[in-house]
Amino acid sequence: MILIIGGAGQGKLDYVLQKTGYAPDQVAHTPEEARSKPVFDGLEQWPHLDEGALLSVNPDLILICDEVGCGVVPIDPAQRAWREDVGRLCCRLAQRAERVERIFCGLPMILKGDKPWN
Repeated sequence: MILIIGGAGQGKLDYVLQKTGYAPDQVAHTPEEARSKPVFDGLEQWPHLDEGALLSVNPDLILICDEVGCGVVPIDPAQRAWREDVGRLCCRLAQRAERVERIFCGLPMILKGDKPWN
């Protein structure tokens, strides 16, 4: 599994599609779709995802998640809890991942893993 993180609008999906050669129709946007597609974009919308179950079905999945923990802390307690849950999910996934990259301004920073993509 590969985890790609970065802020909104930083080019994460474009980067993954360019690196892999996958087409946009091969990108999942829900956990159910991610069971059978190679890329799952929008992970931050699913902070209570059962990652173990998903990865047991699709262990080579590429997960893309917006970083939501930086910036101004929301006043709303529910928004703060959501940010915390997304951060904890990313920590668990980063531990399991073969590769973790952060995309900033379209540029990759390798945080974990040194094997080539393909």
